[in-house]
Amino acid sequence: MSELALPEFEWATQTFPILINRKLKDQDVFVHSLGCSVWNTFGHENGLMAIVECPAPGTHGADIRSDSGWFCLDGNKPICLIEFERYDGSDRAQLKLEEKLRNLLEAAQRWEGSPKTVVLSVWSQGVVRAPDTQRLQEYCRYGFISSAGSAVSCPSDLKVVVSRFLFINQSTVLTLDRIHHEVLV
Repeated sequence: MSELALPEFEWATQTFPILINRKLKDQDVFVHSLGCSVWNTFGHENGLMAIVECPAPGTHGADIRSDSGWFCLDGNKPICLIEFERYDGSDRAQLKLEEKLRNLLEAAQRWEGSPKTVVLSVWSQGVVRAPDTQRLQEYCRYGFISSAGSAVSCPSDLKVVVSRFLFINQSTVLTLDRIHHEVLV
């Protein structure tokens, strides 16, 4: 598979009209579930087997489950792992993104480098500070020590993407305004 396609605004809003029909409310984890569904459905529609809550092998005392894992139909290892996370621009939210990126990188390592792409997909409502991508890139460049004490590094052939779903908050409902993808490494 050459370049892996990622969902764009037109596809997402046609497939999931609740994203723009002024009926989406930010209640509990509904937006998270919807975002995971967007990613899984997009994987399926692109001829892949998309698995929700895709567990990484060899937990070593630390369970890691990516929100979505995409596999070729004849494969048993993912070609892409995805996390979908709320982001409000706060320092605490930035730390959560860093944690999710570390989980993606560790999961990719546990899958013995089989994913060629990992996606940290973040959603926000209204105007918020952009994620600090330099801090995220540092984990990709320099690696880190996992919570279980294992050294984790980013393979040189791994593509790391930050995908942003930007919503407008209109009174009590959310409306998707745009989707933006940025390659970190």
